[in-house]
Amino acid sequence: LEGVYITDLAAWCGITFSDYFSNPLYYAHNLYINGELATDIIISDSVTSIGSYSFNGCSSLTSVTIPDSVTSIGRYAFSGCSSLTSVTIGNGVTSIGEWAFGYCRSLESVTIPDSVTSIGERAFYNCSSLESVTIPDSVTSIGNSAFYYCGSLTSVTIGNGVTSIGEDAFYSCDSLEGVYITDLAAWCGITFSGYSSNPLCYAHNLYINGELATDIIIPDSVTSIGSYSFNGCSSLTSVTIPDSVTSIGSYSFYGCSSLTSVTIPDSVTSIGEWAFDYCRSLESVTIPDSVTSIGDRAFGWCSSLKSVTIPDSVTSIGNEAFYDCSSLASVTIGNGVTSIGNEAFYYCSSLASVTIGNGVTSIGEYAFNSCDSLEGVYITDLAAWC
Repeated sequence: LEGVYITDLAAWCGITFSDYFSNPLYYAHNLYINGELATDIIISDSVTSIGSYSFNGCSSLTSVTIPDSVTSIGRYAFSGCSSLTSVTIGNGVTSIGEWAFGYCRSLESVTIPDSVTSIGERAFYNCSSLESVTIPDSVTSIGNSAFYYCGSLTSVTIGNGVTSIGEDAFYSCDSLEGVYITDLAAWCGITFSGYSSNPLCYAHNLYINGELATDIIIPDSVTSIGSYSFNGCSSLTSVTIPDSVTSIGSYSFYGCSSLTSVTIPDSVTSIGEWAFDYCRSLESVTIPDSVTSIGDRAFGWCSSLKSVTIPDSVTSIGNEAFYDCSSLASVTIGNGVTSIGNEAFYYCSSLASVTIGNGVTSIGEYAFNSCDSLEGVYITDLAAWC
């Protein structure tokens, strides 16, 4: 197959294709309309939806204009259109289907209108020439792997309406330099499915209303800081968390390598696993009396942390909670703590003194392994120790 010939583009858009192989374009790659090779096409206003697989594999296309009459772009609609450089999406479109523009490796720019509410899984998968993308406030969800392998992407603007970003949505977007938002409270409320669903893990720099975020104050409207919220954000130097917040999610500040101080209020009851892991510039942290649990690896690899007091309210210290905090010199563990996890203070090579409260009933394997500077362990109740 070298060519597919049609006379009515609107009729073509309305065909129901069952899969890749039901559309001859998958092999032919070249579409001819009234004998002319289709390169720059304008969909007519009579079209209300672009069906799944409609232009799948059509490498002759270089640009597409989609009118306001269209409300949906089907799955795989333009997948594999390897020569497509620009797409204009009309204001009527509400959803972009899965794989809709997957493998459009020449696509340099796309404007997503305010009418769109969802971006499907792998919608822009491996669009390796795409340099920037703006997600409008109307979008509430970004699907799994939506921008996976968009290796030229340098900036992403995330609208205030986004509430969920799927797994690996920005996986391997290694050229990212900045993530742009306008509402910090909305950002804290996003449900990120994993590490690479947050573009910050590659961009490292967060911009709020055009300003690089360094010292941030979380707004009072925020009740919880979601998992992965600031994951990899090396621009942050200090964070103030308000009394409205009750929980700090897993990996929420993971890899914030420039973060030197954190203010945690008395309202917080739990610090999630890996929450401050790899915050290598963090020098001090005060854990308030409200906290009941410190998750696994919560402060692992905080190599600048010098001292920590764990209050009586805490009942458990997770596995590797302070793993390799090489500057940590002293630790006071409150009477409420009943368990200290495996490798909790492993490789705390500067640790000279440990005060252990009366409530501890179990200490995990290797909890103080390689703490070669330890000079004293302090207790107040010998019976409890025994």
